[in-house]
Amino acid sequence: MPDVELPDDVRKEIQKYAAEKQISYEWLVDLYRRGFNAKIGATGQFPFGKMRPDDQGELAIAMGTDVKNGVIRMEFGKPVAWLALPASQARQLANLLLEKAVELEKHLH
Repeated sequence: MPDVELPDDVRKEIQKYAAEKQISYEWLVDLYRRGFNAKIGATGQFPFGKMRPDDQGELAIAMGTDVKNGVIRMEFGKPVAWLALPASQARQLANLLLEKAVELEKHLH
């Protein structure tokens, strides 16, 4: 995807973020074009309180289909040892994974 489609400041910000987080620039551009333009990784918030001494707080993630490699990619923006979700968010994550699986299968068949 050519960079000319992105405003220069957006392109530079995505390049910087991709390098910092060691995430594919092209994949982030694709997410941005689909409307996902939030940062991923630690938010610094603890919406359910600190659950354990090693709890690093809320995590913003990105999920998308990677048709080239035939997978669903989840980017966490940082190393993640564990994840805790309330039931409603676990269902949302499960539903999103199912939606992405259907989307990926449509592209692969």
